[in-house]
Amino acid sequence: MIGREFRFHDGKKGAALALRIIKKSETDEIRKVLKDGTVVVHLKGDPENAKERLIQYLSSELNIDQGRFDVIEGKDSVDILISILDIEPYEIQNLILKKIS
Repeated sequence: MIGREFRFHDGKKGAALALRIIKKSETDEIRKVLKDGTVVVHLKGDPENAKERLIQYLSSELNIDQGRFDVIEGKDSVDILISILDIEPYEIQNLILKKIS
C-alpha cells in the first residue's frame, strides 16, 4: 500500500465498475459483461490515450458527466477499476445492460 495515493470524495456515494479494455478495436463499444461482473469495452484509436478515451466514451454513451468518473486502479492496464460518483450501482448496471442487449 506504500506509494498508493488515496483520494476521498467528500463522502459522496457512487458505484465502482471493473472494466477490461480492448484497445485498437474497430469501434468504441460496450461489448459484454463477464461472469465476474467485469464490463468489456472496446476502444478504437491510440492506445496511449486509452484512459481519456474510455472516460469520454462512457460519459457520452451513458450520458454521465465526465467529472463524475475517476480511475481508481489500473491506469496503464487493460483491467481498470473506475468509480462513478452520484449514481447507484443498480443504475449503472441498468445503463450498461441496455447498451449490450
